[in-house]
Amino acid sequence: MSSAAQPDAGPTGTTALVLGGGGVTGIAWEIGVLHGLRAGGGTLARALDAPALVVGTSAGSVVGTIVAAAADAGPGWDLAPALAAQHAPPTSEIPRDIDLTALFERMSSVAATDPLEARRQVGEFALAVDRDVADDRRAAIAARLPVRDWPATTLRVTAVDARTGALTVFDAHSGVGLDEAVAASCAVPGVWPTVPIGDAEYMDGGMASLCHATLAAGHDRVVVLVPFPAEGSVGTRSLDDELAELRGTGAEIVVIGPDAEYLAGPGRAALDPAGRSASADLGGRLGRSVAVDHR
Repeated sequence: MSSAAQPDAGPTGTTALVLGGGGVTGIAWEIGVLHGLRAGGGTLARALDAPALVVGTSAGSVVGTIVAAAADAGPGWDLAPALAAQHAPPTSEIPRDIDLTALFERMSSVAATDPLEARRQVGEFALAVDRDVADDRRAAIAARLPVRDWPATTLRVTAVDARTGALTVFDAHSGVGLDEAVAASCAVPGVWPTVPIGDAEYMDGGMASLCHATLAAGHDRVVVLVPFPAEGSVGTRSLDDELAELRGTGAEIVVIGPDAEYLAGPGRAALDPAGRSASADLGGRLGRSVAVDHR
């Protein structure tokens, strides 16, 4: 998917930033895109000076926390520290040797036409993941975040109840710790253990939508970053449908998606921490290109 705009975004009005899922390489890619975009300047970069809302799903929940915390400092915010971290040795990350093709095939084999039921069935094998790495996984998630408390900039983090398939949206008013919410949003079924919060067990928010772009309804402008192709998977709502709904509200939309080099390179092993540096570089290149398109 290439970068597309409809129409050109300007610096006036409220802007929501929506960050989709895409694994550990997707985190690096999104940080690279935003850093390149901000460094390149222009109307779109200025529109993000003070985002009214940040929505994060899975990998996007990590980047969303980083962006919201940075934006709390004011319009001059940048992601230089976060970008530098993507080029540093991933000491806190846990490598996971997972056949993503086989995992997606398993999800696609779910025999349900109802999205809620499909997610519930995916939740069954999400709940079966061994919990032996749960503590290390939570520590790895916490190490990705620059803050422990919810930022002042409005942040919404999505997760899915693994038992019911229902979507939950966490925010500063949910009574849930930020690191808990992000860990839940990043709990990829079949890869990482579900995250217990209250009486529920949560899995990856991407099981309901890659981006949850409709959570940005009501804003004048919506900027969407999605490291994966937009077709979606079992139990998810398509990004095209979400964007159509947003356009119906009169919102201006900019979608920034991965280029072929990313998809053929580090994007193919989205859970491999070794791909972070290359992902950040490719994202930065794309972000600078998008900035030029939005002078």
